[in-house]
This record gives sequence, C-alpha cells and structure tokens, in this order.
Amino acid sequence: MREDEIRNNFSNNLLLLRKSKGLSQTQLAEKLNYTFKAVSKWENNETIPDIVTLQAIAEYFSITVDELISNKDVVYISNKSKNHRRITLSSVGLSVVIPLLIYLALLLSNTPKSYIAIPFTAFCSGIVYLIFSCLWFKKFHVFLATTVIIWSTLLIVILFMDFAYWWLILIIGAAINLAFFPFYRVIFAKEKSIKSK
Repeated sequence: MREDEIRNNFSNNLLLLRKSKGLSQTQLAEKLNYTFKAVSKWENNETIPDIVTLQAIAEYFSITVDELISNKDVVYISNKSKNHRRITLSSVGLSVVIPLLIYLALLLSNTPKSYIAIPFTAFCSGIVYLIFSCLWFKKFHVFLATTVIIWSTLLIVILFMDFAYWWLILIIGAAINLAFFPFYRVIFAKEKSIKSK
C-alpha cells in the first residue's frame, strides 16, 4: 500500500469512527491528548500521526492499526469488538448466576458443605472466560482466565478434602500459576512483535 493510500484510508476511517462515537474533533483531541488542529489535519488528509499515536487511536476505537489504515469498514469492526465484550460479559454473568442459584437451593435444603458451590461459580466463569478469551481477546485475558481456573480448582480440592495441610495445596497452586507465566511472556512478546510489524 502506498503512503497516499494509507493517509487517505486513515483520514476517512478516523472521520467515520469519530462520528460513530458522536464526538466532535475537539472532544476526540481531548480524549487522545492532542490538539484540535492535529485531529483536523489528520481528518483533512494533511498529515498522518506517528506509529505510537496510530496505536493509541486504534486502541481507543478497539481496532488494530492495520484496520485503522485499511479500506475496510472500520465502524463495523469497532462495533463487532464491542459486541464481543458484551457477549463475553453476559456469558460470564450467566455462568456465575447458575451455580449461585444451585448454591442457594443447596443452602435452603440444608445440604452439608453447600458452600462448595461458591468456588464452582468461579471455576465455571473461568472456563467461560477462557473460551471467549481464546476466541476474541488478547492473551492477557487468557492468563487471567487460567489463573481463575487454577485457584478455584485448588479451593474446591481444599474444601472437598478437608485437607489439614491446605497451605501445601496453595504453594502447589502458586507453583502451577508461576509455571504458566514464562509461557504467557513468550506469547505477549510474539503479540507485541506482530503488532509492531
């Protein structure tokens, strides 16, 4: 793609994205910590910002830099990202509500150890969050979901077993969580290098 194409695509996309959020040039400039003149020049195809600023603009609109400078329908892409967040939040919410209802039913029926349903709530929401994180989100979300799953599983084990050495299970959990950390650092590094290309 030539420089004039990139500049033209960027100015058109910035204008469409700004209007889709109902922002004036001044409001967008304030949100990005730039001047009104800079935003005006970008939209009028006079200049294009540096790569760091392009990244900040793309993140603000929940798209990638490639999408920001492409001739794709960026408003649709931006809205699609919002829909992903909504679907994920509602699914995680539902995965919390169902186990909590089971817990209340167990509690009302005086079932012994009904409190064990609470860590199952975290475990279920962690699984749902992990699935959607793998589909749509950055690897950091995968790390958070994995952490929730590991610790909720360990809490379930502690509560089920009435293990006298519960602190040993927590140490094992910390070791497992730390074992995943180098793996995620490699993924984060790859993600950053891909974005910078």
